[in-house]
Amino acid sequence: RAAHAVVSHRFLSFESSAGPRSLAWRGVGSSSSCQLLRRDQPHRWRRMFIAVVEDHHDALPWLHVALRKKALPLTDIHLVHVDAHPDLGCLRDASAIKAPRALYDFLDESEYGICEWIWPLVFKGHISKMTWLKPAFADQINCGSYDITVGIDSMGALKVDSPLSYFVEDKAFSQEVLRDSKRCRLDVTESYKEAFSVEGPWILDVCLDFFSCRDPFAGIPLNESRLTGPLPSGGCNDVDACASAVDAFEAALHSTKSNPPALVTVARSARDGYCPPALVDELERRVIDAVGRVYGDPRVCRDVGGRLALDAAEVARAFPPARKRPR
Repeated sequence: RAAHAVVSHRFLSFESSAGPRSLAWRGVGSSSSCQLLRRDQPHRWRRMFIAVVEDHHDALPWLHVALRKKALPLTDIHLVHVDAHPDLGCLRDASAIKAPRALYDFLDESEYGICEWIWPLVFKGHISKMTWLKPAFADQINCGSYDITVGIDSMGALKVDSPLSYFVEDKAFSQEVLRDSKRCRLDVTESYKEAFSVEGPWILDVCLDFFSCRDPFAGIPLNESRLTGPLPSGGCNDVDACASAVDAFEAALHSTKSNPPALVTVARSARDGYCPPALVDELERRVIDAVGRVYGDPRVCRDVGGRLALDAAEVARAFPPARKRPR
């Protein structure tokens, strides 16, 4: 799902007649709304917040909200990205990063928007380390550690200095001295233990296609709305397999209880064809339940329309004033 994956927001038939920003969904929760899920676990001084979005780039406004609400520091954040795709595409026009709402609109309109939302966070200095926890069937970047610089090239595009084939094929690699550059450590792993060995403030970002992924362009010849060869496909095929996969995720997540994430984002990725529509609701429910069992009593905002982070009332419900830490 690099820039090769040209996906229309109308690729599948999940869109209402009113357009992609006013979707009403069935399944886990009847609509886009913030819900308080109560559990029997002890109340934490700051309740866990989970933002559920459809298109992955719609997680970005919630990250910005967490920054504004001081649930996260402004710098040195570690992003743990659990996904079948690295989502490390580069913006062709870096000027879109200057204003958050302009960036959101740019990503909405870009056919590559679902994979271009992470580097702007690095470029602005918020994220200094990223771990891509990938399934075994995803082979876009080999497991390993990489130090990557991101910045603006002479044409005003966001570029990176890494010659990894993923970036070269995506035309994101540049040999220029990049302007206003920032450095980021990228760790790529298939190990839960390695991915969840986190220190300091961090974000848990989960795409449900990590558990079950399809190539939405399978069977489409090159040059006919397809610019690349086969995309990753694999994972669970039925409800029982989904349950086992999420159970393994939950078991590994327990190692982070002493340092829970400041924010959890969950991307469904069903409308664009990456996560099977027949399984996405089950996976969403199980992942939310798993996070709740590990960290306790989360607030869940189901923002599948992608605009609730811009609604002051929804933001107030998502991030109410924190209770004083118990002595």
